[in-house]
Amino acid sequence: MFGNFFNTSNVDAFSALVVRELTNGLPPDQLNMTSKKAETARARIDGKIRTHAQQLINNHQLNIYQKAKLGSRLQDDLREAGFPGSFSEAFAYDVVRLIALISAQAKAK
Repeated sequence: MFGNFFNTSNVDAFSALVVRELTNGLPPDQLNMTSKKAETARARIDGKIRTHAQQLINNHQLNIYQKAKLGSRLQDDLREAGFPGSFSEAFAYDVVRLIALISAQAKAK
């Protein structure tokens, strides 16, 4: 009856990918750096995450449960990777919002 409604394997893999990109490009101990190098790394990571988010939406139509699970999973994964709680919450919120925007754009086409 519910089919894949509660299947979160796609969002779990996406969360792991995002955390890997973030920790490789801008580790938790370098999070507050304001150098030109840090700004370049942030821009590169932002582009990669947007690309991965677009691929996720193109390949999978996420339901509301999966989108909600993505937020909590990403937040937990970021905390486990050593990022501060406030950063983890805000970053996860922004990624879920990005996913929602990309989903809405895909539906409008």
